[in-house]
Amino acid sequence: MDNLVFMGMGEPLANLTNLLDAIALITGDKTLHLGARHLTVSTSGLVPQIRLLAEHPQQIRLAISLHGATDAVRQQIMPVHQKWPLAELFNALDFWNGKKSQKITLEYILIEGINDAFEQATLLARQARRIHAKVNLIPYNTVQGLTWQRPPDSHCRAFRDVLQHAGVTATLRLEKGGDIDAACGQLRLQQEASEGIIP
Repeated sequence: MDNLVFMGMGEPLANLTNLLDAIALITGDKTLHLGARHLTVSTSGLVPQIRLLAEHPQQIRLAISLHGATDAVRQQIMPVHQKWPLAELFNALDFWNGKKSQKITLEYILIEGINDAFEQATLLARQARRIHAKVNLIPYNTVQGLTWQRPPDSHCRAFRDVLQHAGVTATLRLEKGGDIDAACGQLRLQQEASEGIIP
């Protein structure tokens, strides 16, 4: 095992005590002995917990599920945004940077007509530069029963290029498996849509 990411169906920072216990176990001399720099915690942006984790002495990495460069756009995608808008989130990330030496990653799922405008790319680049973050772009995987759509790959590349031309380290993950509903999150979202959990 070279790297480990805490992410998935739940929010890691919603269970901070057990998360810290897991980190201690994984990095312990008598257990897995994996360096803290090889651990990434992915979060939707729980501001108080980000600050608490920043005080943890180990140099853990942090990834933020951002998905919108303005409040108006992000609140369409991220329910957590209603509690902690971008200004509060980025204040917490400034605090994180004051405690850690690892670059933050901003995760950004590209959704056609929602958050893929080039104006969003320009604002995202400005935000990423301010906190010295890198950006991971992930084209949305279309799910049957949901109205969101995946932008064309050419548009995704152009969005990435805006970031790179602004001096931001940006990667574009063109996942495979979307045609058989096997890409990230598709099966779960399709089931929730069929059960009426997602409008």
